[in-house]
Amino acid sequence: MRSNSIVIKLGATIMVLFMVILIPLGYVMDRIFTGFYYGQVHTHIDEVSADIITSLRDLNNKNELKLYQELANHTNTEIVIVNNKGKVLTSSNITQYSKGDTLDQKLLGSLRNNKKIHQNYTDPVNNSHFLMSGRALIRNNHFQGGVLVFSSVDALHQSTHQIREYLILSVIGALILALGFTYFLSKKLSSPLIGMEKITRRIAKGDLNVNIEKVSEDEVGSLAQAINDLAVELKDYRTNRSEFLANISHELRTPISYLSGYASVIRNGLYENEKEKEDYLKIIENESSRLVILINDLFELSKMEENRIELYKEWIDVEELIEGILSRVKLKAKEKSLALNYSSKNKMPMLLSDGMRLEQVITNLVENAIRYTNQGYIQINSWSKKDNVYISIKDTGAGIPEKDLPLIFDRFYRVEKSRSREMGGTGLGLAIVREIVKMLGGNIEVNSKVGKGTEFILSLPIDVAQNENQ
Repeated sequence: MRSNSIVIKLGATIMVLFMVILIPLGYVMDRIFTGFYYGQVHTHIDEVSADIITSLRDLNNKNELKLYQELANHTNTEIVIVNNKGKVLTSSNITQYSKGDTLDQKLLGSLRNNKKIHQNYTDPVNNSHFLMSGRALIRNNHFQGGVLVFSSVDALHQSTHQIREYLILSVIGALILALGFTYFLSKKLSSPLIGMEKITRRIAKGDLNVNIEKVSEDEVGSLAQAINDLAVELKDYRTNRSEFLANISHELRTPISYLSGYASVIRNGLYENEKEKEDYLKIIENESSRLVILINDLFELSKMEENRIELYKEWIDVEELIEGILSRVKLKAKEKSLALNYSSKNKMPMLLSDGMRLEQVITNLVENAIRYTNQGYIQINSWSKKDNVYISIKDTGAGIPEKDLPLIFDRFYRVEKSRSREMGGTGLGLAIVREIVKMLGGNIEVNSKVGKGTEFILSLPIDVAQNENQ
């Protein structure tokens, strides 16, 4: 496993987190237990010394002193009673404080100053450890002596040591459990990520027939779905690119073949008269024009798909725009004896949009309607409803088969390929129309029946607030 593996990184992070929590927690618990037990002992010997000071009557009464020695045996303490000169009056197991010994001056001075004594004591002979509590015996404002109560803490040390061992073992056990949990969690989290890495490397090498099983609904599952979607998109892109290259090759091959063929005929003088030569030159001119239109359309469509077209919005009178378009195409309709009608169903509001691009869309749709309609009429309608402007272009042409309707906005798609070429066009017009409508924030729909005609419906958003202010 690599040192920079996410399993190791995640595992190390979780382990550090556990250690940051467990080690201070163990230390705090040790301090709490130790402080609690030491506090209990301090309280106990302090209470014993206070009781003795309260009940002690005569330092010279041997029976009374003997009674306190028995009290020491029952309370698991060592009781040392001294007179005002610091001489020990009772026997004890404390080496430095046997009967007849004298307190050191510092300790005796604290008692004479009526100070409570709390300190640790270590027997120099047997190395036993004690906690000591001392109080002065004051009678009639005179220092009569003092009481020292000792309690062994050796057993307490042993207990706290055992508690520390238990705490250390608990921390080690928790760390081992954490290590196992960390390994399991790291593997569970990293396993799908490692699988995704392998899949993405296959995608990078061009293998797009991949699928990652979505094992959860969390972020990891979302990432898996995103990679699957990416593979599908790339596959579609590859397919579309192949189709595009095939289509563009086909579209370019025909005019280039005409140009090459007829140019060769003219160059070699393979024509019978000047009229035939003029016909060939006319074909070359037409195919050259068609080639220029095709290249321009491709360039424009490419810019639109990459959002490199800048819109210039202005307030547009929709009725005036449509009437201007019809005045320019009416001659084409007249040549085919087609009626060209326009009707506005209600008062049209001003539309904030790119007038040149909208004109391009409507012109394309109207010219298509004229091109594919041999008899009947072309009807253009406009109306407004709520926050949208609607424009429909309806013809009585051949119509489009239902199976072709979802495809007519694709690049180079033609319903009748041979007849479409004869009628002109590059196969990019509707693709450009769709992109422009999308850029304008609108929508385009198509309804058609074979033998009855086709209707395109544009819907474009209007700025109601702006219209109300005008």
